[in-house]
Amino acid sequence: MTCIAVVRKEEKIYMSGERGVSDDDMMLASATPKVWQLGPYIMGYAGSMDGERIRHNFKPSVPSGNNIQKFMYTKFIKELRDFYQDWWVDVSKDSDFGMIICVKGEIFEHNAADMSLTQYNNEYLAMGSGSSYAMGYLYATENQKDARKRSIGAVAAAIKYSTTCMGPIDTVSI
Repeated sequence: MTCIAVVRKEEKIYMSGERGVSDDDMMLASATPKVWQLGPYIMGYAGSMDGERIRHNFKPSVPSGNNIQKFMYTKFIKELRDFYQDWWVDVSKDSDFGMIICVKGEIFEHNAADMSLTQYNNEYLAMGSGSSYAMGYLYATENQKDARKRSIGAVAAAIKYSTTCMGPIDTVSI
């Protein structure tokens, strides 16, 4: 379940996500978005519903200094790991929980199973079961100027072609 797509254009980042929640037999739309803004961050999650606890309870530090990579790979990831332990977020090797985290114009992908945090230079990224459809859409629209429309279109493509994604689509930006 899930498709989260993020597009960076100049100094602006747009993140869109759908609301599908599924198991082996059924799919329903979540009442709350899987993408949100938290101070200087925008975040979106895929996989298990552990993201709801993060959305409502995680309060990371505001980045300090000029080296965002150093901050994210030290202070931020430690705060996230401590939060996972305090709030029972599954970090086992079988965990399918992940997030896209954007801050200060940078895009990071996080996997809870190995606590990895990867920064990308790409101007776009997608995650979740519908990510291949979203990435195809984003590649095909690289020359389009409207980053917000591209992030929404990428998620719409996943909803149309993936049986594990459904609307509505939510979008946030920083």
